[in-house]
This record gives sequence, C-alpha cells and structure tokens, in this order.
Amino acid sequence: MGTPEDRMLSKVPAVTVFFWVIKVLCTTVGETASDFLNVNLGLGLKGTAIAAGIALLVALFVQFKAQRYTPAIYWLTVVLISVFGTLVTDLLTDSLGFPLEASTIIFSVALALTFVVWFAKEGTLSIHSIFTRRREAFYWLAILFTFALGTASGDLMAEGLGLGYLATGLIVLGVIATATIAWRLGLDAVLAFWIAYILTRPLGASLGDYLSQPRANGGLGLGATITSAVFVAAILAVVIYLALTQRDFIAEPSQGAARENATRKRGSSVVWQVVGTVVLLLVAGGTGYGVRRSHLRAEAAASVSPSAPLGDLTPFRKIAGEMLSVVRAGDVAGAKSQADGLETAWDNAQARMRPMNPEKWTVMDDAIDGVLVTTRARQSDTAAMNGSLQELIKVMNTLADQKTAPTSAAAAAAAAATPPPESVPKGQPLGNLSVFRKITDDVLRLVRAGNLSEASSRATDLETAWDGAQSRLQAMNREKWTVVDDAIDDVLKKTRAPHRNKAAISGSLERLISVINALDPGM
Repeated sequence: MGTPEDRMLSKVPAVTVFFWVIKVLCTTVGETASDFLNVNLGLGLKGTAIAAGIALLVALFVQFKAQRYTPAIYWLTVVLISVFGTLVTDLLTDSLGFPLEASTIIFSVALALTFVVWFAKEGTLSIHSIFTRRREAFYWLAILFTFALGTASGDLMAEGLGLGYLATGLIVLGVIATATIAWRLGLDAVLAFWIAYILTRPLGASLGDYLSQPRANGGLGLGATITSAVFVAAILAVVIYLALTQRDFIAEPSQGAARENATRKRGSSVVWQVVGTVVLLLVAGGTGYGVRRSHLRAEAAASVSPSAPLGDLTPFRKIAGEMLSVVRAGDVAGAKSQADGLETAWDNAQARMRPMNPEKWTVMDDAIDGVLVTTRARQSDTAAMNGSLQELIKVMNTLADQKTAPTSAAAAAAAAATPPPESVPKGQPLGNLSVFRKITDDVLRLVRAGNLSEASSRATDLETAWDGAQSRLQAMNREKWTVVDDAIDDVLKKTRAPHRNKAAISGSLERLISVINALDPGM
C-alpha cells in the first residue's frame, strides 16, 4: 500500500464515458500519428521510434512528478505511449521480421506477467487506487503492453488474417460489447475494464486506418495528416472540458481503497472469473484463427496456377504503372501518395497471397520495399524511383518464370543463403547498384559544397535504402555484400561524428564509390 508519506491523490481519472471517448481517440492518433511521422515526414520507423520514446520519457517524468491527476499531462502521456506502443510492434514486425502471431504472444505474456507481479505486490489491479508511485509504475507498464498487444492483435486480424479494417473494428466492438454486458451481469469490474482497455487499441487503430487509407484500399481516403489533426483537436477539446469541469477527478484515495477492499472480499470468485475469461478468449481466438487460416489456404490453393504463382497481380501492376507515369511527369508528391496505397494494398493481400507461394511472395515483397524506400527518401531522386518501379514491374512480369523453391528443408535453407546463379547478373555479384551510387554521389556533392548537415541527412537515406535491400542483396553474395556494408558503415560513422571532418567524409565516400564501381562496372 505504501507509507503515508508515499501516498498521493489519485494519479488517474475516473472511468466515465469521457475516459473511453478520449481513449479511443488516443489510440486512433497513435496509429495515424506514427504513420504521419514515419511516412509523411520521412523520419523512418527507427527515427520515429526514437523521437516518440524520448518524448514519452519526458512526459512520464512530468507525470510521476505530479502529485495528482492533471488531465493535460495524463492524456499527453497516453497519446505518446499509444504512438510508442504502436512503433514497438511495427519495429518487431518490419525491422526484425517477427510474425504478428509471435508479437501477439510475446506482449500477451508480458502483460500477464505485469498483472501477476502487480497483484502479488499490491493485492489489486484497480486503477481507482493509483495513489503510490509503485502502483503508478505498474499502471504505466501495463498501459504500454496493452497498446503494443492491441497493435499486434489488431494488425494480425486486419492484415495477417486479411479481415480488413472495418471487419476487425466490428469484431473488436462486438467483444467489447459482450464484456460490457457480462459486467452488467456480474463480471468483475476490474477484469471488464482491462479487457475493454486492451481491445479499444485495435478498435481505435481500425478506425484510424479506415478513415486515413485510400478508398481503393477500403478506407475513406482522409489521409494520415487530416485524420491525426482532427482527432488531436477532438482530444484537446475533451481534455479542456474535463480540466474545467473536473468531471473525471477522483477526489480522495479512500474512494479507490473502498473499491479495492470490496474486490478483495470477492477474491476467489474473481480468480475463477479471470481463469474462465482467459480460457474463453483463448478458445474463441484460437478457433477463429484456425478457421480463417484454413479458409485462406483453401483460397490460395484454388487461385494458384503455374502462370500465376501469386494469383492475379493486376491491381499491383496498375498501381506500379500509374506511379511510374507520375514519377516520369515529375510529380513526386503524387508518387508518395500512391506509394501509401501500394503498401496498404500489399499488406491487405498478404494473408491471401503469402500462403500461395511464400518464396515468390518474398521476392515481390522485397521489390515493393525497394519502391517504398526510394519514394519516401528525404531527398527525392526520380531516377531511383523510376529504377525501383521498373524493377517491381519486371518482377511481376517474370515471377512465374523463376525456379520453384526446393522441397526439402535443407535445400530450402541452402537456396535462401545462395540464390541460383542465373538470378545474379553476370559481372554484377550484387545486381544493379545504381540507386546506392546515386545517393552516394549526392552525399559527396553536399560534402564538397560544405553542407555537412544535409549530407548527414542524405546519408540516412543511403542507410535506409541499404537496410531495405539487405535480405535480397546479402543472399546474392554474402562476401561482396559485407564489403559494401563495411564501406557504408564507415560513411555513416564519419558523417555522424560529433566533430565532422570534411576531408575524412569525402575520402570515405570516394572509397564507397570505388567499391560500388568495382562490383557494378556497367554504371
């Protein structure tokens, strides 16, 4: 419980209708704001995560220093933890290659362990009794895991299982409604609260995606910028109203203590409710997952043919062709907008197409990643965009002609490590490196002009492009890839040094150009 001197006024709001309204708004902003920072502002996934993490640490510091619930501080922290929780899941999935199933399990276990330790130490999980710093620490750790878990499970449903934004939102809303009815019929209030809290994350994310994504991909086409701005304005309006009216203040810790004592008296029945609810959710979720996966496998088997290993790629050819026309017309902004549509369409099709032929799906995925990297680079390079789009179109047109994957596990692993010799152009052990040469030339030009800040920014584009192509290039020739990787690392080290040396940076860039020219002499 904490000593008397440790006790404070309640640090969290009362659970009213305003609480749930702002919670859903915050989760929606968490989804759209992370997309806005990552894509629209070009910070990249890692850059956005670092910026959001620093902002969250500052907000948590201020929140912990406060002696009572302050709406502006509390809800700012929730917004930032929503953004950061979303990015943690995205980093695991996009950067580290974790399947969404694995992320969902990892965060489920992390949240369960947090609840177990919290309950063991404090005897309650009620948010009405957050009036010691230890309880507040448990509370915010649980909140972080609920956002990460909600993101992983929501993405698994919408993208991994191909249900889409609207269907996912409706399913989640149905589960929340069921939990609310169960609470009215006697389900423990704390248990019902945490179920709803976890599920409002995928609900808000589905709402955000539905509003922001293009109409062609099942959304309303408002875009991440407009959607984020509208919801931030709505959050501000509600928070200002609550600050003025104090409608959600818990005046005395004793109110929370009373609820806590009532919960303790129902101890054994609450434990059985928790066990029963968890088992029910696991059975329902596992059954639904299995049925949906079986349906997708059957659909994949019916759609595959020797000439179409991933089924009908017409929608992607259409998007790529339109993007290429836009790029050649010099409309970079239009190309970036269409790249968002390409990414969303590909993500939505993943659950259906990947089971058809995982090997060839990966080839397509790498080509699409190349388009996204060049299109979203901080300094627009129409030649690089043009090249990546042509490569994507070529991949789609020749996908059926590629060799099929070996059937044995050992042969599959060997093929992943060393692609067939005919897939690597003669005299080009890493294929066409013109994209990296162009970016390197840009960095060198900026360095020679004395613009070291812009050079460092453009070097980040080089890093992003290189990381995005790693899985494809490293498999072609691991030894040669390592040579280029070391040269790029040296460039990044020198352009980011605390005391940058123009001559040293220039020398490093010239060495990288020599390495690229030696591996791709046709440039």
